[in-house]
Amino acid sequence: MIKKITFGILAFIIGIGIAYYSESFFRGIIQDIFKWSTSDKIKFVGKNFYVFSNKLYFITFGIGMLILTLENLNRKFTQMLKNGILSLLIFGILLIGISAIDANMKIIECTACNDGIRKLHWNEINYGLIIGMSVIISIIPNLIRIIKRTKKPAYNTV
Repeated sequence: MIKKITFGILAFIIGIGIAYYSESFFRGIIQDIFKWSTSDKIKFVGKNFYVFSNKLYFITFGIGMLILTLENLNRKFTQMLKNGILSLLIFGILLIGISAIDANMKIIECTACNDGIRKLHWNEINYGLIIGMSVIISIIPNLIRIIKRTKKPAYNTV
């Protein structure tokens, strides 16, 4: 039990660290997806200035690493690798999908666009929500396996 608690705390802290250092990378990817998925009908204006993303972004990365670590704690290396790759694949697909849907919704709701081109400020996109939803949904398979493993069958004692 101490091993699970120690590794869980370390994984949560490492997840927050990964989130802190990968923030600008994911912001750039989301901005590129916004441009790509709308055929360059979104133009970013203003200055690309940000201090920190919202807290949801950091917490979800921490929780994601925690769940992934607890799922793979007593597994073989190949199973750990398989679970990690599956989670990353689901995360990438969801990140692209959610960003593309959000971008197209911003184009659809635009009523005062010139030639169908929407001008967005850099901070009009909720990066934390997009990445947070992608992380939480991508760890659901791991969470289900943890719940199934800890659920014990009820025996008849009649």
